[in-house]
Amino acid sequence: MYCQELKKEFSDKRSMIEALKSNKELIIKQKKSEIKKKTSPFALSNDISLKSLKNGADGMIYPIISNTNYLDSHNDVHLNGSMSKTASEQQGKVYYVVDHKLEVDSVIATPKNVEMSLDVVDFKDLGLDIEGKTECLVFGVERKNVMHTKALKMIDEGQPQNSIRMQYVKIDLAVNDGGEDYNEEYKVWNEVYSGLANKEKADEMGYFWAVRELKIVNEGSMVLFGSNDMTPVKHTEADVVTSDKNEPLDDTQTVTDMLQEVKFNFK
Repeated sequence: MYCQELKKEFSDKRSMIEALKSNKELIIKQKKSEIKKKTSPFALSNDISLKSLKNGADGMIYPIISNTNYLDSHNDVHLNGSMSKTASEQQGKVYYVVDHKLEVDSVIATPKNVEMSLDVVDFKDLGLDIEGKTECLVFGVERKNVMHTKALKMIDEGQPQNSIRMQYVKIDLAVNDGGEDYNEEYKVWNEVYSGLANKEKADEMGYFWAVRELKIVNEGSMVLFGSNDMTPVKHTEADVVTSDKNEPLDDTQTVTDMLQEVKFNFK
């Protein structure tokens, strides 16, 4: 089996877990030094009321940028409360853009027009047939303040995905092994596992990374494809404005251009 963190094939899960444990501190240091672009794994079902989001109102769009209690393709589980500090500290400082591009022509909404909130939503309201709740980081943007014509057209015609640019601040390794060599990691596993939406993935892997705190870096993005396919922009049907005019669209956006990753030095 292949270990994403160690970039190495292992003959069995036990050997992989041992290698992860041995290299845990180095992996954590490396993870904290990177800027990640991660897609939220949840989508609101088409028939869900906007009242499921505490700020639900006419004339608004609500991109779900990130979420908790779901094991994603980066082998991470964001925990409840992991986004509280950054959402508070960076209110009024974060852009909503296209394809993680901090460029003038890619801006959907400027920081002064992006209201971040943390909304607790049932998993069932997000299309998953399980009990429990997840905490979602939501951008609230008034339609009148959307600056990108093509982005608004995509919102009205479908449900584009969204992604967060983030950096880890506090993370722990969780391991499904009750042996005395893994006391700390097994404690984290038991702490988080019961609230996971996709326990079957955790069972298959035998480990995951519990993200206790993360930091938003400059923006959240609308993307065509990401690490998961359940990431909506929610709006009321009454908000969709149709027109007989064929307005020109900006075709300069690409999904391949990415900003150079920021490097951090650790002592």
